Amino acid sequence: MRRCLFIAFGLIVLLALRAGPVAAAGLEDPGAPKRTSPARYVCVPTLVWQDPSLCPAHGPATTAYRVATIVLPDPLPVLPARELPQDEDDDLLPHSYAHVNRLPLNVYRHPMEAAAGLPPVRTMLSGDWWVSVQGSVEYEGQLWYLINDDEYVPADALGFARGSRFQGVYLDDQPAHPFAWANRWVQPSVVPLGPENGAVPPIQRYQLVTIYAQERRGSDQLWYLVGQDQWVEQSSVSRVDVDPPPPGVGPSDKWIEIDLFEQTIAAYEGPRMVYATMISSGRTATATPAGLYRVHYKVREGKMSNPDVEDGSAAWYYIEDVPWTLYFHEGYSIHAAFWHDAFGFLRSHGCVNLAPRDAEWFFDWSYPPMPEGKKTLSIGAGSPSTWVWAHLTSPLG
Repeated sequence: MRRCLFIAFGLIVLLALRAGPVAAAGLEDPGAPKRTSPARYVCVPTLVWQDPSLCPAHGPATTAYRVATIVLPDPLPVLPARELPQDEDDDLLPHSYAHVNRLPLNVYRHPMEAAAGLPPVRTMLSGDWWVSVQGSVEYEGQLWYLINDDEYVPADALGFARGSRFQGVYLDDQPAHPFAWANRWVQPSVVPLGPENGAVPPIQRYQLVTIYAQERRGSDQLWYLVGQDQWVEQSSVSRVDVDPPPPGVGPSDKWIEIDLFEQTIAAYEGPRMVYATMISSGRTATATPAGLYRVHYKVREGKMSNPDVEDGSAAWYYIEDVPWTLYFHEGYSIHAAFWHDAFGFLRSHGCVNLAPRDAEWFFDWSYPPMPEGKKTLSIGAGSPSTWVWAHLTSPLG
């Protein structure tokens, strides 16, 4: 209603000014110099967007004026975040994982049984299969991989996963500004929707940036200032904001925020953010459910498959030994994904995918801790555990 009144008032003023000044009888000296006529329009925000040609380039309501008045501190404040040390020689994953590239695929107890024409132990029929490779053997000049006890498949039927080495950041202090990772290569612009700034290097995918200001262009575009004369469009980054704990979360509880719009995740201890990174959540048809939940089951390594279909369907998938899994709502979980490097975009069947190092960090940090030597931990209803808050909140409103 206030917006409608504001627009109506702007139009009334515009019409009044276009009509020109009204003479006030008996008050004006005929011999006085003629006064300059006022402008014939007022640049209310609605008019700026509807017809920018009517308004001066630096009018009070224009983006150009607001952008020109932004003064960044020098030097720029540093985000209190640090990347955790990584050793490139360390094992990224607990197993060697491989994709089954040829289906159907027979699985044999030993290569000699295949050579003898004996029936297979089982057959992988269709869909998407990932196996963990435990060893290898050469038989009659052909290499075979051991994928489970007494289960061998030809080596040329598998393609090994490399796993993403991307990892989020640990926060030494509460961030004063929003921050984000670029989810694609992008060349910053001098102003929102303006020419590219060729004087600065492009921002690379997975590069961390701080957001110092933002500007809207129309109703469907939002631009972020990430450096002096460096503007990037909202869809080019995955943004992280510090949010207060949702109602019900205690002042010292551990909780996880999953931003389904931005495709980011953050770990909190009470009100303070301690870690953040990017995710891949469920595609539109298999969207991750929003809501407030609690971790109810921790699995160090476990198998995952499609519960809605069986092998033989094109929609079937089966993944062996998925590491570092936190179940928070029915069959939905947060876990490592070694089969893609598309963090920042929808990708999963409904779970929240993390890069391996991120998944391990969340698994070890989350409460309750996993007892040494145990592979699974079931957390009873009502028992203290880590909260999980998933929400879909667009910055465009």
